[in-house]
Amino acid sequence: MSAADNQLVNRLRRYAQVAEVFTPGAPVDRLALFAGRLSQIRDVINAVGQRGQHVILYGERGVGKTSLANILSDFFEEMHLGELRGIKINCNTTDDFRSIWRNVFRELGRLDEYEGQWSERPPDPEDVRYLLQAEQDTRLIVIDELDRLEDDEAMSLLADTIKTLSDNSVDATLVLVGVADSIDELIGDHQSIERALVQVPVQRMSQKELREIIRKGLEQLNLSIEPAAQSQIAYLSEGLPHYTHLLGLHATQKAIMEDREQVTVADVEGVIGMAVEKAAHSIRSAYQKATRSARPESQYEQVLLACALAEKDELGYFTASAVREPMSQIMGRAYEIPAFARHLNQFAEPVRGCVLQKTGESRRYFYRFANPLLQPFVILSGLAHELISEDLLVALQNSQDHD
Repeated sequence: MSAADNQLVNRLRRYAQVAEVFTPGAPVDRLALFAGRLSQIRDVINAVGQRGQHVILYGERGVGKTSLANILSDFFEEMHLGELRGIKINCNTTDDFRSIWRNVFRELGRLDEYEGQWSERPPDPEDVRYLLQAEQDTRLIVIDELDRLEDDEAMSLLADTIKTLSDNSVDATLVLVGVADSIDELIGDHQSIERALVQVPVQRMSQKELREIIRKGLEQLNLSIEPAAQSQIAYLSEGLPHYTHLLGLHATQKAIMEDREQVTVADVEGVIGMAVEKAAHSIRSAYQKATRSARPESQYEQVLLACALAEKDELGYFTASAVREPMSQIMGRAYEIPAFARHLNQFAEPVRGCVLQKTGESRRYFYRFANPLLQPFVILSGLAHELISEDLLVALQNSQDHD
């Protein structure tokens, strides 16, 4: 093999290593690559240290809840709490109470005992409490994707399980992970379990936390990044680590293929179009359905981009008046609400894929993206299609931060 061939092979090997570090298609599952979320981890530590306390992690899709859940047991091992054993399962749409605990006890290596005791009838919360109470070690049991659970009875029985585990001070901590709606459903008519639950919101990540993801990833690869490029990836991610990983992956691979040891602003700008092309099919499909029109003057792309850039509250909601300024900047002239009110209403209807959720009443409507992952995609697409410049994007974000 020639020297040139050897160089190419080494470059491709490093190219492949980047995909092991920046993982937009999968949650982080290694503590060494996890960044931020110290407040949430402290809340879990406090709950584990107190018998009868359990944890709810909730937040928008795409904010990194599963990544946090994945590394909890590793984190406790790093703290040298050797007697604590952590396991994690995922819910799906076909699960019921029995299948959830069947999966838990399989992970705990107790499936034979489970099958023997519950072969004649389905388990109840007291059965679960009895078996967990018999365990010798402290247990950290993570039940992820609670929002996929469609069985109402299973949700009610989970609430009863939390109550009996808490009432009997069983040395096991349940960590339930889902969106806010699933948490409301869990508590529902079981208000008495609120005292046993530490409710931990997992919000969008800060710019500092997103920069930390990039720093940790590049340290693993023995590469560096220009501070401006690091900040650029962070603000384009809109608080969602998926996009930090997506942009970090392609920008770093670009630098490697050009045989450079530092990721630059030019690398980030050069892969924005690729990031749009490589985004999940469901995201690209939703965007196309929302903005497709036979009339070039329809402005669906521009209005959706203005929605993505509109100032939002802590729950992601924005008003029509908040769309006015970014829409005016995108179009280069003043725009008032009547010029795009029809677009907003259609974005909340099936004809445009219900990409926005609409709540409130006439003249006091609030909107938010039904899928939070669509919002950064809309901004990246706007940059890729030159509907907005990066300078204007930064100016709009800075004005909102200043306000």
